[in-house]
Amino acid sequence: MLAPVAFQGVPCDRGSHRVHPESHPLLRELTRDEGWLERQRMGLLLLGQRQLSYPPNPFAFLRGLGPQTAMSMAWGFLTRPNRLRAFRTWERDRSQLPEFDDGFENFVVERVGRAAYEQFYRPYVEKVWGLHPSEISRTVAKTRVSTSNPLRTFRRALTPKAKTDRTFLYPKDGLGPLIQRLRDHAAELGVTFRDNQRFDADTPRDAYEQILFSGHLGDIAPTAGLSHRGLYILHLAYPRGTVAENDTWYAPESRYWFGRVSQPSRFSPNLQAREHDILCVEIPEGRWGADQDFLASVDTVTQQLADAGILHKAVAPDDQRQTWLPKVYPMYHRGWLPKWQAALKQAEQLGNVYPIGRQGLFLHCNMDHCVHIAWEATQHILKGGDASGWIGRCPEFLDLRVRD
Repeated sequence: MLAPVAFQGVPCDRGSHRVHPESHPLLRELTRDEGWLERQRMGLLLLGQRQLSYPPNPFAFLRGLGPQTAMSMAWGFLTRPNRLRAFRTWERDRSQLPEFDDGFENFVVERVGRAAYEQFYRPYVEKVWGLHPSEISRTVAKTRVSTSNPLRTFRRALTPKAKTDRTFLYPKDGLGPLIQRLRDHAAELGVTFRDNQRFDADTPRDAYEQILFSGHLGDIAPTAGLSHRGLYILHLAYPRGTVAENDTWYAPESRYWFGRVSQPSRFSPNLQAREHDILCVEIPEGRWGADQDFLASVDTVTQQLADAGILHKAVAPDDQRQTWLPKVYPMYHRGWLPKWQAALKQAEQLGNVYPIGRQGLFLHCNMDHCVHIAWEATQHILKGGDASGWIGRCPEFLDLRVRD
């Protein structure tokens, strides 16, 4: 997912990737010579036909929901004490995996009411996963949707720490060169990389002491029933001056095909194309399926970008490219946890294979989380731990919260 897409002479990211100030410091420690830039966040949340600063402060968020929905939330808190108590324990509940998974819809409606759920939460889940929220696990609300906890957002906006939420870190030459240099350094230290090699019970592995597996967990546990939704990435080049000055736009509502749009040049000046403004448009697979050609409908995409205020006017792009990423969003159906546990049990049977990272552990997390997991795995091995012991530790990473 961090491999660059060469477009208009620019190594563009596959989506909006950034490092947050509160992220695990090991990533920056390993890459201290990369020329990290501290950038001011200039993101916008598109909600209720309004452009709200992102991350949103509580008052802007309520304004985006509209007075009727905001009043409905307040009335629900006044008349239903249980709802207010559940709202206050949203963060605590985040780290608890219930025996009975009542689903995303029930979890959210119990805390914010039906009106806010219908306007903000339901459209986003349906856009990304292509299922009704009642079919999706409550863990999506607790750990996977970074904007889903309004109480945490409200509290954070009212603290001094909120200032750090307005910045992010980014390597000056982009993430592709950073990853390549990390890989080269690992190779110098004796790490062996093997791509597209399948591991199963019959694979000879005597030549390897330990295998850190960062492929998809479902590939070494094919009968566990794990699945994903994919993501379409459109890179569009518009005439210089056509695109607004923000770095990222977030669009949870169903009126827009895209869920997120980013502008590479706002992440680093080194990612500015010579004659164009480049946009990276992310369209979740959702209910589209895996065989859509959005370039055939680029006029519709362009019009939506203009309607959202991302483009100053709807003009045809001078260049365009579509990239399909098939396995991005883990499908957390209700009751997914036993399948995940069964997949780890299958991986454990391989003996010396240690699944790591977002894909290896079927997670929805950030790149610094993956660095943290890899660090924990190597420390586990260096201290004499075996693969079975590592598998036993893997559930501790389920509490990671995706940041955006």
